[in-house]
Amino acid sequence: MDAVTHNTTILPAHEDTDFSVIEKAGMALGHAPSGLLLPGIDRNTEREAVRLCARDYLEHHVFFNDDRFHNHLNHHLLAVFSMGGSAKRLQEIFDGNRTMQRPTMPMHQTDINAANFTEYLTKEEHYPDY
Repeated sequence: MDAVTHNTTILPAHEDTDFSVIEKAGMALGHAPSGLLLPGIDRNTEREAVRLCARDYLEHHVFFNDDRFHNHLNHHLLAVFSMGGSAKRLQEIFDGNRTMQRPTMPMHQTDINAANFTEYLTKEEHYPDY
């Protein structure tokens, strides 16, 4: 199993054949009207898109660097998927972006709720708590 590195932090990555990440992340794609489906979009490719989006969610931080540049890997994956990109191409995109991504941060025991959520919005270390 590969590891994702950023600075000195090493996170175990999920296997490329591990579809359990979909359930772990609670991922699902909605369905576009049938007139918008392009050639190349099939159940296998859809499942791969969801799997890779789930891995991004579980393994990577919302910012891909310390300057708070946003991780747009899911957007890239879904754009290519929606245009009929293959499962192989989606994996290539994911693999090509992995080296620049920061690892996700651990969750805190903080109870973030409707009364206090604005207190934590700008605190990067609390991003996983939402």
